[in-house]
Amino acid sequence: MDEIETKILEVDPKSISEKLDSLGAELILDTKFAVDWFRTKDSQEGDDQWFLRIRTTAQGKSEVTWKGFSTVLGDSRRHKEISFEIAEPKKMGDLFLNIGLEKYAHQDKLRKSWQLKDWRFDLDTYPNMPSYLEIEGKSEAHIQEAIQSLALVNHKKSSGGERILIQEKYGLDWYNMHF
Repeated sequence: MDEIETKILEVDPKSISEKLDSLGAELILDTKFAVDWFRTKDSQEGDDQWFLRIRTTAQGKSEVTWKGFSTVLGDSRRHKEISFEIAEPKKMGDLFLNIGLEKYAHQDKLRKSWQLKDWRFDLDTYPNMPSYLEIEGKSEAHIQEAIQSLALVNHKKSSGGERILIQEKYGLDWYNMHF
């Protein structure tokens, strides 16, 4: 499935929550994630064409996701993504290691997610950096419509991945982020 998204940087979590609630958005998730990333051994940063992620909520629900290489579309980016729930994340991680992949990164993050019309809004907070709002939509124009409805037109945006954002903008170690 194609995913098109953009990040609105350095948002105030309380005001974003209030604005989404006032627009009638449905809160669909409020959790802490533990995220482990896997890739082929000896791959060079930036050369990977895909990644695997195991993500587990504070409530114990886990999923594995394959993420393909991204292309930039203005303020947004598009990539292929396949996700499915798993019952045993530790065993899945062991499987990845035993078929020759390496676990190369771990993050903890807080996430609140809303659904409104055809948009998904994910408010992410990582350790030691400001929160950002990721908006997922059907197209770049569709996402721009959401940005306008939230009065976030003048906020800084990022079409890059979270690793690049966290490392380059905030100078943090994306590979090892814990609360």
